[in-house]
Amino acid sequence: MSDSARTVIADEFIRGLHIATLGVTTAVLCVWFLPIAVATPDAYSSPVLEYGSLTVLVVLLALAAGMVWRERPWGRLRWPLVIVALVATVLATAAVRPEQMILPPHWSWKVFGWFAVLLLMDLPLGWFFGALALQQAISLVQVLAAGQGDKSTLVEMGVTSLLVASWQGAVAVAAVSLEQSAAVARETAAEEERIRLSERVAEQVHGDRQNRYIDLSATTTPLLEGIAEGLLDPADPQVRRRCSVEAARMRRLFAESDEVADPLSHEISACIDVAERQGTSVQASVRGTLPELPLPARRALTEPVIPVLAGARSRARLTVVARDDQVTLSVVVDGALDTLPEETDTDGPVQISRLISGDQLWLDVTWQPAANTS
Repeated sequence: MSDSARTVIADEFIRGLHIATLGVTTAVLCVWFLPIAVATPDAYSSPVLEYGSLTVLVVLLALAAGMVWRERPWGRLRWPLVIVALVATVLATAAVRPEQMILPPHWSWKVFGWFAVLLLMDLPLGWFFGALALQQAISLVQVLAAGQGDKSTLVEMGVTSLLVASWQGAVAVAAVSLEQSAAVARETAAEEERIRLSERVAEQVHGDRQNRYIDLSATTTPLLEGIAEGLLDPADPQVRRRCSVEAARMRRLFAESDEVADPLSHEISACIDVAERQGTSVQASVRGTLPELPLPARRALTEPVIPVLAGARSRARLTVVARDDQVTLSVVVDGALDTLPEETDTDGPVQISRLISGDQLWLDVTWQPAANTS
């Protein structure tokens, strides 16, 4: 069984436990205690206070039923509801005549625990037992204050309290255990999902790298084989330029896997580094704030620039201009080499233009989202 399935099952058990506790509380209050209270008005020194407290508990129960039915958490209402239930039961006990303290009309000291279970079952057990102990202690003080502190009364109240509290405590323990199991299942499921996501990302990155290595092998491998077999002369300027181009592509490939705040600038720096190692003086600048570009867009921007930088005779100036709807990469080099077609390419993901003036080559590569590309 998967962790997500266990999470769903645990959540359903908790919801079922809420409904069952609500049902038990409703039955105890409305089916058992309410008829007794209505049938024995003479058992109370203040029937108005008794029935008023009973009405408050019924209203509170109706409110709790609505929240359980809609599966809403208690939130900020939790503790006000607990206090209302506690105060109502204490006032109801205060309205009981002394001689009725251990008789059925004194129902209020038995019902609070069910409200405590219902309202506190998703908290640590200490909160439930603390609230229950507080209510039982207040009830004991009320019984003693009413002059009913004889041994038989106290023993009977103690046994009854123990039985009722045991039943309520068992439900509270079960609820907390289920809540903890659900929490563990949720954390495990979330961790497994994070692991699966990282694995999918790693597989995607690995696939991208493999594809890129395949692309490089189509140009790098023949170059290396030609040099190794003596078919290409390393002293030939054209061969050296091809080596610089392939080296820049490989450096860019390595830079693509780095975690940096500005991937495009990082990858451009990798391309520039190869040109500078060949003795070319490169000046670079960025204007505007670069947007987050996808990897294909960054490759499309830098690919035409690599052979231009590799063909520079001694100096190059590179400028990145960022606007809201496009990014332009401009490079000016000395030594105007035929590195691009004469016609401007506007069919791909970038628009490429060049201008030759004397021995200088000016190249512009512009990328913009597909929605804005015409």
